[in-house]
Amino acid sequence: MKLKSSYILPFTLLIALSGCAVINIRGHEVDPVQLEKVKVGSTTKEQVAELLGTPSSVGTFGNKTWIYMSDTTQTRAFFPPYILKSNITRIEFDDKGRVASLDSLTEKDHRVISHVKRSTPTSGHSFGVLEQIFGNFGRFNGKDPDK
Repeated sequence: MKLKSSYILPFTLLIALSGCAVINIRGHEVDPVQLEKVKVGSTTKEQVAELLGTPSSVGTFGNKTWIYMSDTTQTRAFFPPYILKSNITRIEFDDKGRVASLDSLTEKDHRVISHVKRSTPTSGHSFGVLEQIFGNFGRFNGKDPDK
């Protein structure tokens, strides 16, 4: 009987923690019905703003590129977040303010980018633990330098 009761508590905690899921929706989710109304070559910036709302981001150079981004993630207990749905819509405008191109990317288009593990060497001396702890002993003589 004691053996069975020792398995009950960890099993109960495991079930309780696995059920703790948090859904996070971030960004500006574009309605596909409204996006279909945007026509390349004829829809203006003002019409896009009316249909889709203000963009999440605007291009760095000028106001010709509008980007709408949204992510829906799920987090369970202490595990890292998992992307359920992701959407990036990029709209470019021509010089007349009309839609020149329209692109949409989803979570299937994500690419994993690996970080460079190199470090930049620096000149100088790196202090050890003892040098950092005892390095200031004797450096202060108690005299005020302004007097």
